[in-house]
Amino acid sequence: MALGKRIRKIRKEQKMTLVDLAGDEITKGMLSLIENEKSRPSMETLEYIANRLNVSIGYLTRDGDEEWTREMVENEVFYDSYKFPGEFVEKNILPNMEKISSSKIGMDLYHIVRVYYRYTGQHGLANQITEKIGKFYEQTGLKNLALKDQLNDVLSMLYSRDYKEGYEKLLSVEDDIRQFKEYDSGLELDYLHWRSVFAIEFDEDDFIEYGSALIDMSFKRENFKYYFQQIQLFGLYYGTAGNMDKYEKYNDEMRSYLNFNPHSIDSFEYFTDEDPIQLWYILVEDQDTHLNDLKNLKVKFISSEEQNRFYQKNYTNILKMMNLEIDYHAGNFETVLKNYDSTLYDRPISQFPLDRILIATRAAIYPMALFRAGRTVEARTEFERLESSISDLKNSVFTKEFFNIKDILFNENK
Repeated sequence: MALGKRIRKIRKEQKMTLVDLAGDEITKGMLSLIENEKSRPSMETLEYIANRLNVSIGYLTRDGDEEWTREMVENEVFYDSYKFPGEFVEKNILPNMEKISSSKIGMDLYHIVRVYYRYTGQHGLANQITEKIGKFYEQTGLKNLALKDQLNDVLSMLYSRDYKEGYEKLLSVEDDIRQFKEYDSGLELDYLHWRSVFAIEFDEDDFIEYGSALIDMSFKRENFKYYFQQIQLFGLYYGTAGNMDKYEKYNDEMRSYLNFNPHSIDSFEYFTDEDPIQLWYILVEDQDTHLNDLKNLKVKFISSEEQNRFYQKNYTNILKMMNLEIDYHAGNFETVLKNYDSTLYDRPISQFPLDRILIATRAAIYPMALFRAGRTVEARTEFERLESSISDLKNSVFTKEFFNIKDILFNENK
């Protein structure tokens, strides 16, 4: 039911006239336009009408099936990083779009649909969803949420790997973000983080500038939502580039953060207490120490996986990857070859450039195990398959270990 019709229905149920509901704040004529869907009320007007009707704004704006909408949004299929739930969207959501509620949770579900359209290359439909969400927030006076959805639209482009287009879209909304930052500090933090993340592969100066601004703003706002991830990104960036002084600087900042916040939900994301930011997965210098660190990480993961829905959903697969790396570094190459499963590294949801590179690097454990087992030709074939999966990222600074592995596999003298 449309908003105006819902207001009229509730008004009549409460035996109120237009004059009764309009009161002293709005005119009878304005209320009539609203009820007849010829005018959309501002958030202030909507709040006034809700108070007069003794209902919540959420109850007034609820269109479609709120319970069904929430059930769809919270379905566990969206926590599986190993399979994009395209069939679920096609079967359960697309045929029932009229049931999506006109509410915040409804806009979240529309975002899921938008991601599906990006993933399947239907960008025209994705853009229509963006317009629909933006219109909803702007008509209800929530322009800050309309802007936040612009950032969500950028994130949806990750699923079609339109990194450059997403980066340029971020640039285009910066002025609007600055206008609203004093009213919504979280919006500013969102923007700074994603601006830095998207800039990594296109503008390293931009990556550093906006990432540094995020760190400063995290302390200023006392909001550390992205602090862990940004410190980790800087550590990876400088360590991979060979600037070990700055790598150690961010390692130290990570240690300080973890000491201050030992129960962070990010606790599993750091490697060791000594070097929380992991640089190498396969070509490690100290094999014995690395093997021991992996075993300790496995113990930590087993004991903490229930704390996070993502880890709950992907627990078995993550554990299999850990076991493969433990066997490789223990020299059990035949065990790696026997238990290797390429689907462990096939993650359609993980579309960030850095994530794709790290996954390909970790998957290189298989060609390396083949190589160590003396099966060089097979090793090279498998590596080339992995290389093709990140061909668009071959110039990234984060491919250092990946191409060092290639040098080993294709160098006849090694």
